[in-house]
Amino acid sequence: MRSRAADARKIAGWLQEALRLHKAGRLDKARPLYEQVLRFAPDEPHALHGLGVLLNDAGEPARAVELLRAAIAARPGSAVYHNNLGNALRALGEGDAAERAYRDATSRDPDYALAHYNLGALLLDLGSENFARDALERALALHPGLAAAAVALAGLHARAGRIADAGDTLSSALGAAPDQPDLLCELAHLLRREGRVDEAIACLERVIGVAPRRAAAFNDLGALYQLRGDVDVALACLERAVELDPSLGEAHFNRAKLLDDLGRAEEARAAFEAARDRAPQLAAEAGCHLAVVSRRLCDWTDEEERTREIAVQIERLVRDEPARGLPSLALEVLPIPAPLRLAVARHLGAGLERETATARTRCAFRHAPAQRAPERLRVGYVSPDFRTHAVGTLIADLFRHHDRSAVSVHAYSLVNVDDAIARRIRAGVDAFCDVSSEPPEATARRIHADRIDVLVDLAGYTTFSRPAIFALRPARVQVHWLGHLGTLGADFLPYVLADDRVVPDGHEVQFSETIVSLPRGFAPASPMPIATTPARAELGLPEQVFVFCCMNGLYKLDAETFGVWMRILARTPGSVLWLPDEGSATARANLAREASHRGVDPARLVFAPRAPLPQYLARYRAADLFLDTFAYNAGATAVGALSAGLPMLTRAGDRFVARIGASLCTAAGIPEAICDSAGQYEERAVRWANHPDELARLRERLAEPHGSIPLFDLAGFARQLEAAYRVIWRHRADGSTARRVAVSG
Repeated sequence: MRSRAADARKIAGWLQEALRLHKAGRLDKARPLYEQVLRFAPDEPHALHGLGVLLNDAGEPARAVELLRAAIAARPGSAVYHNNLGNALRALGEGDAAERAYRDATSRDPDYALAHYNLGALLLDLGSENFARDALERALALHPGLAAAAVALAGLHARAGRIADAGDTLSSALGAAPDQPDLLCELAHLLRREGRVDEAIACLERVIGVAPRRAAAFNDLGALYQLRGDVDVALACLERAVELDPSLGEAHFNRAKLLDDLGRAEEARAAFEAARDRAPQLAAEAGCHLAVVSRRLCDWTDEEERTREIAVQIERLVRDEPARGLPSLALEVLPIPAPLRLAVARHLGAGLERETATARTRCAFRHAPAQRAPERLRVGYVSPDFRTHAVGTLIADLFRHHDRSAVSVHAYSLVNVDDAIARRIRAGVDAFCDVSSEPPEATARRIHADRIDVLVDLAGYTTFSRPAIFALRPARVQVHWLGHLGTLGADFLPYVLADDRVVPDGHEVQFSETIVSLPRGFAPASPMPIATTPARAELGLPEQVFVFCCMNGLYKLDAETFGVWMRILARTPGSVLWLPDEGSATARANLAREASHRGVDPARLVFAPRAPLPQYLARYRAADLFLDTFAYNAGATAVGALSAGLPMLTRAGDRFVARIGASLCTAAGIPEAICDSAGQYEERAVRWANHPDELARLRERLAEPHGSIPLFDLAGFARQLEAAYRVIWRHRADGSTARRVAVSG
């Protein structure tokens, strides 16, 4: 008897130590003790249960199920055993059996909150959302601070568009557990989704305070600070996230995007590669960004093969992952087929429709039917770029030229910046509203309350845009223009302002929108201050040579364009090519190598550092001819060159961004600068370099009073916009299915 008692004490001691080690997370030490107990007492329920839980956590669910079933056989009344059996069965993918186990647990202990939560989480996985909600609500009724249950229930509400219910769920749970990091993180996600960036940042700062090594919180916080424009703080947060958890692909991805925005292309490429390697779900997005960064670095190695791979990834994402988006602007840089670009845009548009479904029901904006447009249209322009920005410089003085008897002009600014361009725009509108800190729904309600008849999106899917405002449909007529040069694939923006040059007949198939064709061109050109023309020597340019230039961002440059440029230089002895210096030694070295490879001395490439806008524009007067890029033409850059009187040579391509130059040259009155092929472009560049009299005639035309040139005639441009809005109104009121409508005069 004493021997049996001694054995029992030994077994109890081993079991107690196994449980202690298990609780401390020392699984490698706990496991052999559990096994030792079971060698002496094969039916010991605590050891069977403990080892089963340990093995499930260690990724051996099949063996775990055997042990847990044996534990239940020895002690069938334990709700905890049934709950953990459910966990192991769920890990095995046996959903029905797991559900039975969880229900057995809750029937044995109806107040077992964790089992109710596990049941709810499983039912969510199985798609039984109504039953899942019941289980999760029961778990929270029993344990109001159970973070996992609150996060799951809030997520269920949010996916269904019940944003207010999601917020209430998290707020209630935080009342019971005020500093619970999971709850605070989920609330921050919800607030960000609602556009309440400052509140989301405050939540995540609280998380950092209680969980200073939580990498995901630093990642989310960095993304929010970047969204708010606090770049230095954002980068510090993202670098801390990567430091804390080098495997966190999302943090590498967000850091890469920020580095790219900062012009630190080499670092951005390494970070995008890290994101791609660590987060397979980000492969398509990271691949798109990597391709653009490679362009920025002028690295065209294996570009065709890489583009094909990206296209396959994009097709897969559009087909299989409705919740993930893609950087649609990056796709405009790459030679992606037009149908796939349209599919990506539709994918983004459909996602916005889903995300705003409940808010749309809540707003329920109504627009009384009207065949005739009001005598005086109330026009609203929405943009993050009422500032020194490519879009801002084009429209800086446009709005003051609107005919106030025909329209009243309202501007809704998505970014709060006070600079010279912003002040010019504010001075030109009837009402200017800073909505930068508002969530999309609040802005949509404001626009509807302002009785806006025609709402114009000047951003699309670009940085700092808020297309959710338009998805709520606060205005009768909604149209996009200028900020996003391609299709948005969204039913809530059914019109795009363009012209017959950028979207010629037959190209309507590349768009979901009805094309509204402006007769004077799709882009205006506001006057910009130009400094005194510098001497070539000040700019590092040789004096008595022909200077070709292109100040486009290097991401617009591809191997085909560069090859043609090098042939032009080779055929124009002594000439140089003047390019922007974007601060990348890698890009400069790659261009030098490519020039050498094509038989051109790299010394004939001259690089211009960044300069303030007036000095930048003055530089164009030191050049002889602007050479446009092929795949993605110059936009505001070309307008700057033409404004300074520098002729431009362009080739019309197969899509909007490859036809911008053709539109601008037409509007500038120099249609002979438009070429139909690379060969024609090369020949014309060489001819003009050797016939300065022909170039001089182009310069004379560009030097005419700007009011006589359509590109620079802001009053005329404003008249065509006003006419376009009324044409759109009639098209919509008539229920027309025409895919293109023309605006007269």
